[in-house]
Amino acid sequence: MKTIVIGGGVIGASTAFRLAQAGADVTLLEAGRLAGGTSGTSFAWMNANNKAPHAYHLLNVGGMAEHARLEQELGAAPWLHVDGNALWTDPEDPVSNEPAVPVTREGFDAKLARLREWGYPFEMLTPTELREIQPGIRVHDGVDRVAYFPTEGWVDAPLLVASLARAAERHGATVRTGQEVVELIREGDWVVGVRTALGDLISADLVVICAGRWTDRLAAMAGFTLPMAPTPGLLVTSTPVATTLRGIVHSPPVNIRPAGGSRVLMASAEHDLRLLADGSAPAVAGYAEEVLERARAVLPDLAGASVESYVVGVRSIPEGGYPVVGPVPGLEGVYVIASHSGVTMGPLLGRLAAREILHGVVDARLSRYRPARLLA
Repeated sequence: MKTIVIGGGVIGASTAFRLAQAGADVTLLEAGRLAGGTSGTSFAWMNANNKAPHAYHLLNVGGMAEHARLEQELGAAPWLHVDGNALWTDPEDPVSNEPAVPVTREGFDAKLARLREWGYPFEMLTPTELREIQPGIRVHDGVDRVAYFPTEGWVDAPLLVASLARAAERHGATVRTGQEVVELIREGDWVVGVRTALGDLISADLVVICAGRWTDRLAAMAGFTLPMAPTPGLLVTSTPVATTLRGIVHSPPVNIRPAGGSRVLMASAEHDLRLLADGSAPAVAGYAEEVLERARAVLPDLAGASVESYVVGVRSIPEGGYPVVGPVPGLEGVYVIASHSGVTMGPLLGRLAAREILHGVVDARLSRYRPARLLA
């Protein structure tokens, strides 16, 4: 089967790899550079923590397990850092500082009760016990319990994308960057190929749209409407700092994790909301400094560090918050994969999509997330 995959993020690279591995003739087209969209501007938290209902939680648990499967298959997983996640809340306002997708303002105790019922691994620690695991972390005064999730971690998403793209090429796929798709070519009720901004016409038996927050634009080119609800997120990176920080920390004022090269990556849900009111360059620069100041209270190792860089990413979220995976009813030759949490689920979604595309096997975990629920 001759297949075009549009989008060079985690989901697109995974899909291209699995299709090529199974023998398909695959061309991956990326408008800019690999991991140049949401995948490269993500906090990249691998988890099934803030994921409800249960069916969606299980899909994310499967996504976490898929990274371990990839590690066994490829012989290494240098992108994967399973060093745990520590979470605590303000006793006066027990709602975690997490992106509210899809769960909105879930209380600390309610979250833990839900995850305990579902058998998701975590343990409750005192601040002293947490410091034995993460010596540099300062828990806020008045907090006497911290939830610690040992199976969670963070992903170097650009490295993951590069690993998947190289694996796809080893199986014969063609990866073409700087190839913006400007038209999906239809013949009646069939999509038969694409035209790029460079004027190239590429025919295909199937076009797989993995375009992240631009999914709605590609859908419109094919003649259907698939609504997206992208949201901005500010990521702040520190200058290199001497720290032993390994895992993720979700604290009331700020979220932090290692960023490689002795740097620390920082984010704040409150400042993400401020972007909606004022996203001007001077405002964003000020937000970045405020986020760093908050992070110093959680990680004193940041004293003396400064903001090295910051970026506003855009989360790829279909309307309603849940994934869209599958063929488009009434239109042949096109398959769509769009989802938040692409870092967690991308490797799994790529494998499940390839199996459906080539063998007609539909994984039951995808049944709730077919495109028909959003199409107009």
